Amino acid sequence: MTASYKVLPLLLALTFQGCNLWDFLKPPERQPEVPQGNRGEARELLHSYLRARVADESTENLRAYLTEEAWHDYQGGNLSLRAEREEEYVGYKIMEETDLAEGKFAFTTNLQLVERERPLAANITEDLVVRYSNDEYRVSSARLLKTVEIRGVGTDLIWVSRTKEEEQEVKLFNLQEFPARLAALGGSTELETGRAGYATVVLNPDNRRAAFGTTGTHGALGILKWTGATPDPDQVELTPVDVYYGEHAILLSFSPDSRYLAVEIRSTAGTDRVEVYQVGEKNKLNFRLDQAFPAGKYNVSFRQWEPDSKALLFRVSAGVNPPEDEEPMGTWRLNVQTGEREKVIGG
Repeated sequence: MTASYKVLPLLLALTFQGCNLWDFLKPPERQPEVPQGNRGEARELLHSYLRARVADESTENLRAYLTEEAWHDYQGGNLSLRAEREEEYVGYKIMEETDLAEGKFAFTTNLQLVERERPLAANITEDLVVRYSNDEYRVSSARLLKTVEIRGVGTDLIWVSRTKEEEQEVKLFNLQEFPARLAALGGSTELETGRAGYATVVLNPDNRRAAFGTTGTHGALGILKWTGATPDPDQVELTPVDVYYGEHAILLSFSPDSRYLAVEIRSTAGTDRVEVYQVGEKNKLNFRLDQAFPAGKYNVSFRQWEPDSKALLFRVSAGVNPPEDEEPMGTWRLNVQTGEREKVIGG
């Protein structure tokens, strides 16, 4: 009985102090976890960042996607936030992705770089980490993994791979192996193909294909294919694709999935036009852009592929004989699967 009387004051004391005994003895509730973000949202931020780089937005705009740590990574000398003069990014692909700890997500990306003034192109492979902090995603780390480059030197096409540890160089192809005569796609008359040098080159995002356009009276288009990380010149397969009467290609770009090749061509009228090919089927898609934007009146230039490879952007500007109708001028989106096009930016 004495023990029972001793417990009663404790019960009364806890009750009168506004604390029920069972609430007092119950373990504390677990605090809600701080949101750590998710990889899907991190990927969307990365797409926005890479699209901004391909669109050649200002350094100030690009810096807004970066933490201070990532900004310093790009100032380290090995990485380039923007393309240099006479260079341009024409596409990108996210190659790999994974979750890290503490709201961080890692992505391996390839940026397609081309030069307009000389036959040189590169794929720049970067490791990028996106971090979720303070209710926002930003790129928090950037590291250059590898640069794969091709360049035309005379009639030789040289392939070079550079990492921090090593550099490899391979003579990939010589233009004397290209057919001396070729009929344009859809035509029967053979033309003498230009084989004196390269007008433009590009690598596909997976570093397993290259496309090139040649100089000469009738510029030609060809695609090279190989297996393995380092090409064996004896195993490289050539596909002669097309030849242009009195014209030549000035810029090339593979779609991210490598199914399509966009070709910007300098026409005999002094303006540029864009053609699109299906890579595996050696087929030129007829989007009738030459009818919508006649050569001479309008200049049509390639801008970039969309990440899903379903569409590309091209720019229409005044040609050497400017038209009265300026409505077509601006940036257009072309769906390469349906052929539908829509104007997305005016002027």
